[in-house]
Amino acid sequence: MRPDFSPRIMAILLAALVALTPFSVDTYLPAMPAMALWFDTHMGMVEMSLGAFFMGYAMGQLVGGPLSDHYGRRRVGGPGVAIFFLATVAIIFAPNIETVILGRFIQAFGGGFVTVIAPSVVRDRFSGKQAARMFALIGLVMLLAPLVAPAVGALLLKFADWRLIFVFLAGYAMISLGVIAFCLPERKKALTEKLNMAKVWDGYRQVLTHPRAMGYMITMTFSSAVMFLFITGSAFAYITYLEVSTDMFPILFGANVVTMMVFNRLNPFLLNIFSPHQLTGVGITIQLLANVALWAGQYIDPLNLYMVMPMVMVAIGSLGIIMSNSFACYLEDFKDNSGTAVALLGSFQFAMAAILSTILGYFHSDTIMPMTTLMLMSSIIAVLSYRLLTRR
Repeated sequence: MRPDFSPRIMAILLAALVALTPFSVDTYLPAMPAMALWFDTHMGMVEMSLGAFFMGYAMGQLVGGPLSDHYGRRRVGGPGVAIFFLATVAIIFAPNIETVILGRFIQAFGGGFVTVIAPSVVRDRFSGKQAARMFALIGLVMLLAPLVAPAVGALLLKFADWRLIFVFLAGYAMISLGVIAFCLPERKKALTEKLNMAKVWDGYRQVLTHPRAMGYMITMTFSSAVMFLFITGSAFAYITYLEVSTDMFPILFGANVVTMMVFNRLNPFLLNIFSPHQLTGVGITIQLLANVALWAGQYIDPLNLYMVMPMVMVAIGSLGIIMSNSFACYLEDFKDNSGTAVALLGSFQFAMAAILSTILGYFHSDTIMPMTTLMLMSSIIAVLSYRLLTRR
């Protein structure tokens, strides 16, 4: 019999499962130049392993979501971690960069299974403001990953080559498997009949034809796109354009995460006054105003760090309010197929992030106007979606 954990402990365990993916991305970033030398290839090939990871991650969520709704959370999460572990071992012994790219795709495919089960467990057991509080707590723990992971990767490189990072990820996967096997609660109502693909497609149809749910999906996708666009252009914006030192860059980058954590911790108190839907509106309005100021600042004093950094902190930090509340609202209408709903959302977010990042790269210039313009446009789309599609 599995122990009955408190909501706080359960949120930490679920966040640890979901953090497997950001750790898989951020921990090996410091090792990418070393990997290029190891495999005697150029950085572009190593960077392709990151693109392969995002592609596999999106597909893993699409497949894992409906499977978890049908077979249960543990029965899908366990094999997902196993796939992740085996792919990680293959990467450790990879003879060439092509094997690494394939391994990263398979690794992320299994990681996508793990990602969809955590929010689905919350939806199985909680609803309304309680679900929003759980998502906020999970989000707080999740925010630590971008702060810690690069430092962990850099530290491991001091002791051995890049392969030690993937040994660490393999160990993380084994711990995750233990959490799923011994700590994760199963949904109260598990389906037992044979999986019917028609039902899978019908589950996707239910989400895609639900106007209010699609409104929240679009709102979350383009709100989070603000962050992905900044991540894509951050090195150029701070180091090249604003001439910030490479030592200062991680501090400025981490300031965005800290701001997000502050907004995240304000959320439980605000939920005593406002509904999750109302707080979503507050968050995207704050984000829009910050992006307007960021964009306008490029016409006022374009090379002034203080016309950029504070606005970026607020634009990205506001996601601490937006994501947990809009996520709770989005899942409210999907009691029996929350895994499918989560899978669609994750896939849509990563696909749109890839598209917008490609557009940003295509329109790259010697200023940050392409980045600030796309960030502003994303905020506008998020607000319009919220206003027009999420009304009951």
